[in-house]
Amino acid sequence: MQKDMHDPEHSTGEAPDAARTSWRTVLGGVVAVVLLAILGYVGYQILHLLNPPNTYETVLTATVEDKVEADGVVLFNETVIPGGGDMGYLAEDGARVSAGTVVAEVYTNSGQSALRASLTSLNEQIELLQRAENVSSTQVDTMIQERTTALYDLLDAADRGALADMDTGREDYLLAQNKILVVTGEASDFATQIAGLQAQAAQLQSQLGTPAQITAPLTGYFVRSASTRQLTQPAETILAMDAPTLQAALAAGLDAPLTGCAGKMVSGFSWSYCGVCTAEQAQKLLRADGTPLTSTVRIRFPGQTDEALPAELTEVTIDEASGLARFVLTCDSVTGEVLRLGQAEAEVIVSETTGLRVPAAAVHYVLETPEASPEAGSASSAPAESTEAGENYVPGVYVKFGNLARFCRIDPVDNDHPLVTDGDYIIVPPKGTDGSVSEVRLYDQVIVEGQNLYDGKLLS
Repeated sequence: MQKDMHDPEHSTGEAPDAARTSWRTVLGGVVAVVLLAILGYVGYQILHLLNPPNTYETVLTATVEDKVEADGVVLFNETVIPGGGDMGYLAEDGARVSAGTVVAEVYTNSGQSALRASLTSLNEQIELLQRAENVSSTQVDTMIQERTTALYDLLDAADRGALADMDTGREDYLLAQNKILVVTGEASDFATQIAGLQAQAAQLQSQLGTPAQITAPLTGYFVRSASTRQLTQPAETILAMDAPTLQAALAAGLDAPLTGCAGKMVSGFSWSYCGVCTAEQAQKLLRADGTPLTSTVRIRFPGQTDEALPAELTEVTIDEASGLARFVLTCDSVTGEVLRLGQAEAEVIVSETTGLRVPAAAVHYVLETPEASPEAGSASSAPAESTEAGENYVPGVYVKFGNLARFCRIDPVDNDHPLVTDGDYIIVPPKGTDGSVSEVRLYDQVIVEGQNLYDGKLLS
């Protein structure tokens, strides 16, 4: 009888052995691939550690101020305005008024204050409508542009939280809109509306009565008592203090709230600031011969106003023993914010530099050679071997041009090109600036970190 070919007793075992061999081959291949991947990753990391990729930074414009920080007092030629009680002010802080102008009124009951506010609002509406009727231009496009500008100014003031500018912007917008209505014929005039508002104003005026008035004793700038402060010592006494005495007085406090009066009047167009700073910083306020700078400086009061006002130094005295300095400057620009000040910290801006902001870490010093390429100015195209200034070495930065590194010169530090820093950056003039050899341009890609850089190097 023929035996069954599938009889287990007569099986040769070749199929299972082949399967096991196949699985071993696959497993070995997977392990080999994994090991190759791990080795490749480790090799990649080692390669980057030994030869890290270049890092770049875009060159942008920046403005840097060279300034002196000080503490001191603002000195005005001021006169206190007598008055008290429940006062309502008719003049804004910083407004210039003539002698005899009514700046405030005294109320005898709480309702008068609300009546005055309503009356003021009505009078403003009447004035706007009267100004709109006197329109002289028939160019609607121009008026629409005025309205758009006023709207943008109003939105900008709202974004900055400037309430006074918001009121001005609102009035400008309404005036421009009313002019458009008159010119386009949508409103022939505002006579009916004005008459109605005037009737309301007359009624409110009769209810308000005739409160006692407070007038300006002289011509000048008016400031409310609640908005300003008064010095605790006369200006003459403060100006006679040396640096240590002034610093001690400032530490104790040289001003206090202005109370018991309606406000003050500041006469004249100029004021002074008497301040104290460190002796080291005061050197910035002096010329080479030790006399105060004759050029115009600017003064700003951080936290009070962002506006920097032009001023002139009249005195700078350094006390070497205490390491302090005292200075006095005068300013002919008057603003409402400054009029409110007494003792105040200030920044005296000596100079301002605008240029290109370049990382200081990107600066290299390359040996100067006569046979340099045009792109590299007068610097060698060989790899740089120095990162510090030295004889026959020129400073510069490597910039990415396409896929090449190009060496761009910057000015060496000298009397004509003083070093101006901004944290970890330096300020350099852009290419084409008169009296400068700088080759750096706005939006250049400067190589901040790189290995073996030289002019013409191919970048990966």
